[in-house]
Amino acid sequence: MAILAEYHRPETLAAALELLADRTSRRLPLAGGAQLVGALETRQRRDVDGVVDLAALNLSYLQQVGASLRVGAMTTLTDLVEHPLSATLAGGILPRTARFEGPLNLRNAATAGGLIALAEPDSELFAALLALNTAVVTVDRDGVESCRQLDNFDLSLPGPAGRPALITEIRLPLDPAAGGHARIARTPMDRCIVAAVVVAAADGRSAQGGPAAAEGEIATRTALCGVGPRPRLAGGPLTPKGDYKGSAAYRSTMAEVVVRRAQADAASLL
Repeated sequence: MAILAEYHRPETLAAALELLADRTSRRLPLAGGAQLVGALETRQRRDVDGVVDLAALNLSYLQQVGASLRVGAMTTLTDLVEHPLSATLAGGILPRTARFEGPLNLRNAATAGGLIALAEPDSELFAALLALNTAVVTVDRDGVESCRQLDNFDLSLPGPAGRPALITEIRLPLDPAAGGHARIARTPMDRCIVAAVVVAAADGRSAQGGPAAAEGEIATRTALCGVGPRPRLAGGPLTPKGDYKGSAAYRSTMAEVVVRRAQADAASLL
């Protein structure tokens, strides 16, 4: 079992942020624990004195507000993708990609906020959230709320004046759209080598943030994973690293293939 000197379960965001800001002890936020608990128990993480459990902060919810779906950071991946609105968003792109995050018991524990904070390079669900133009809401120690688009979000960067911040919510646009998905992996259920997710709308510029399309064309937003340190939007040079699954050159070449397949998949649903 993990050896920790401290365990905290605050009931307010302010208390949680105070604990995380206290540099006299090395503390980490604990969300679903899908990654952190295992790393602590196997001693992969030896730089942690205690955890700040976020379970009592009332951050597990899904609410429609206008044309967006607001998802609390402690909402599990299972609850996220099974909600009636998110399950059908862009042709069901969220449940289609979530199944590759891991087995059901992991998805029952892992949280939306944890997924965003980890930003694993082969996370197809993260790529789907990118393609949907998801926004991320954080709150800092002074109670200041910030909202940034996921493609511009990096939790590793310090907040204003070095203040710690916690992810409290993600916001998904509910615009009508079609979703396409393509992947290459060693086995059908293995974590991907490369994958692409496309969200497409036929009515010009959409709230997903795609460029304005000419008449008869399709406005799309494409996200890739397996081609850099975290999933990213298509466009610009790719920076894949080779490993036992495939070389950098292979990943770059296959990225073009999965983008074409995902675009065709999305177009077939319009």
